[in-house]
Amino acid sequence: MSKNALRYPSVDAMPESMQGPARRALERGKVSRAPVSREKRPRRDEEHNEQVVFFNRVRTLAINDPRYAAAARRTYSIPNGARVQKRTAGRLKAEGLKEGVSDTFTSYPSGNFHGLYIEMKSRTGSPSRQQSDWIQDSLALGYMAACCRGADEAMQVWRSYVEASFV
Repeated sequence: MSKNALRYPSVDAMPESMQGPARRALERGKVSRAPVSREKRPRRDEEHNEQVVFFNRVRTLAINDPRYAAAARRTYSIPNGARVQKRTAGRLKAEGLKEGVSDTFTSYPSGNFHGLYIEMKSRTGSPSRQQSDWIQDSLALGYMAACCRGADEAMQVWRSYVEASFV
């Protein structure tokens, strides 16, 4: 039973000495009802899970094959879609957070590209208009950019990009 829940089914069931104060509190709206019990369901954030798998694979590949180590060190996430309080969101926006920026960036030149942007989506997700615009603008400016559905696709794009620098 919650601390704020009533111990009696009604005011009439209370001892007489408590009925008067309880009625006055009810009239003033000072008595809270027992909270409705809601089971917390685990949050489904498939995009987050795919990105975690991707970064684990990048780190593992860098440990097992030193050719990938420099690119792995230069690959990081951009927490643009993080769910934060309004105050924090305002501060981040003031600091330069931009809508549509891709989820990960590899600041490692490869082939004719300056770096690699990856917009991570769940296997069924699709990019917003701002994310698609960011990808197109990045390509026009000499960056490799892709929207990847799942860690497998992201890893394939990342690995192909880095391997182009081995030539």
